[in-house]
Amino acid sequence: MLEARGPEEEAILAALMGITEMMGDLTDLEELLDAIVRIAPRLVSVDRCAIFLRNPRDREFRVAHAWSEDAEATGRLMRLAIPEADIGKLTHKLVDQRVPVMLRTGREDLLPLSVTDSFQIRSMLLVPLVYQDQVMGFITLDEASKDHLFTSREVNVVQAIAAHAAVAIVHTRLAEAYRIERRRGMALADAVCDGVIILDRQLRVAAMSPGAEALLGWLSDEVEGKAAADAFDDPGLEAAATKVLAGAMRDEAVAALRTKDGRQIACDVVAIAVPGAAGGPSEVLYALTRADREAKGITTRHLGRTGASSPRRS
Repeated sequence: MLEARGPEEEAILAALMGITEMMGDLTDLEELLDAIVRIAPRLVSVDRCAIFLRNPRDREFRVAHAWSEDAEATGRLMRLAIPEADIGKLTHKLVDQRVPVMLRTGREDLLPLSVTDSFQIRSMLLVPLVYQDQVMGFITLDEASKDHLFTSREVNVVQAIAAHAAVAIVHTRLAEAYRIERRRGMALADAVCDGVIILDRQLRVAAMSPGAEALLGWLSDEVEGKAAADAFDDPGLEAAATKVLAGAMRDEAVAALRTKDGRQIACDVVAIAVPGAAGGPSEVLYALTRADREAKGITTRHLGRTGASSPRRS
């Protein structure tokens, strides 16, 4: 028989499930942290929360986001940074031992007195943000000028929030790093050709660079997921990609690509394999150069081209 839950337990469980769903939906780190620091205090009956992220290079913990009912205190919290050297024992407990810490007035001073006095900290719960073997920081909860005694259930709730937050922070950072690298690659590709189309292993459009969007008139979102041959109305377009997926490092061809307004543009196409984690190609990059540019005597550099063009299709 399942143990009956009271209204308070059900409310906490619903909130935790909501946090889990929210973390899956939010991709912006600022929005994610803001949501956490606003929701967490209500679950443990306090009025202040801060998330400190660790900077190993500067060896300090800096507040990444905070919330309290006092806007002035929130502003001061957002400017707070604590060197690891000033909280050596606390760092040992949170980073080395990876255990929650409960601070109370009258016990050992683990935080600098300037911090406890400035923010009127009488008691505080600190829980490390741990992802696999990495401690990224910690979350703090307290009630200004009040001695809140955290129960074991409240500690467990905050540990659950911290675990979810750590995973979400890592994944959000990875997603943002991926987006930055993708934009950087697109910008570089557009600098050496007229545009880039990226296909997945099923030869569907995964993305288009701004140059390709300008060339063909399609936005990336309008053709994403469509078969390349169907999206650009050239049955032979997939041939070069097929060769690359079969093991060739690159292949060259000429294609007549349909634009959004129904025109066809002849382009020299260089297909290049994008290596995946397993070693084989995970994507195919199509570097496009308008064929009429060379006919007009305009010098065009093809991405990775070192030799003569492949024979043109009839």
